[in-house]
Amino acid sequence: MATVRELVADHSRQYVLRGRPFVSVYPVFSRRAGGISVGVNLNLDRGCNFDCIYCQVDRTGPLSPQMPSFRDLPGVVEEELSLLFESIASGEFFSSPPFEDLPVNLRKVKDIAFSGDGEPTLSPVFGEVALLARNFLSRHFPSGDSPLLRLITNGTGLFGRELRTRTEEIFLVPGAGEVWLKLDAATPAAFDRIDRSRIPFLRMMEGLEEIVMSLPVTLQTMVLDFGAPGTPGSFAADRSFWEPLLDRVERWSLQGAKIRAWHLYGVARTPALAEVRRVDPLRLQAYAGEARVRLPFPVEVF
Repeated sequence: MATVRELVADHSRQYVLRGRPFVSVYPVFSRRAGGISVGVNLNLDRGCNFDCIYCQVDRTGPLSPQMPSFRDLPGVVEEELSLLFESIASGEFFSSPPFEDLPVNLRKVKDIAFSGDGEPTLSPVFGEVALLARNFLSRHFPSGDSPLLRLITNGTGLFGRELRTRTEEIFLVPGAGEVWLKLDAATPAAFDRIDRSRIPFLRMMEGLEEIVMSLPVTLQTMVLDFGAPGTPGSFAADRSFWEPLLDRVERWSLQGAKIRAWHLYGVARTPALAEVRRVDPLRLQAYAGEARVRLPFPVEVF
């Protein structure tokens, strides 16, 4: 029997239905979605251009010898979505571990989310599979009340105008979907420490600004602590992390950014780096309170 807290902490990409291991599709309980999120992992090679200190993906192990080629992945995703939603419709899904004890009010599929073991927009089949998923939802929910299509992204694939336009056409049809855009840091030092990407900080900020000015997005920020409690450099007590972040989001907003909401969330799953620790929830609430005074859109805490 898994509690809601345990389900939040377990976003395993491994899912087995009727003895069949899934390759790309995986259901989880999402605290931010408020129900079941059906993940689509297009990064079976664990490819990512970030190496975030809070990420739970182990990029050091060997890849599965059964990993399909990118050419075959769209067919795999469509088959796995069909099997999963069939089991949900029949009630089989909620009668099996780990979701059998999920409260009735949370037994709803809220989205198909493109997330996984890396940055989804880096996949060569991202656009093709995203359109496939949208068409799948249209067929299975023709009368409305469809789960959303969500993209959870660091944004780097959307720096190019062509993919940004394609993403808008697929995900941002009114009522169809959302883009959740990662913003973990607003200074070079914090960016290097948290996201550990080879992308230059200034290019990252320029690219994110282009996105928020052109697409309606939900910002998402992981707020964490690092190292032993009370040690120098603790993010929880270091306002040099928070104040530039809030200043930048406020500046974007004043310039006309299309930000729908801002999610501030703490560590829920076990990260690969042991020094990463969960921030005090009161600190998160305090940050959110400051942001709500200065911003015209919702600031939510998870």
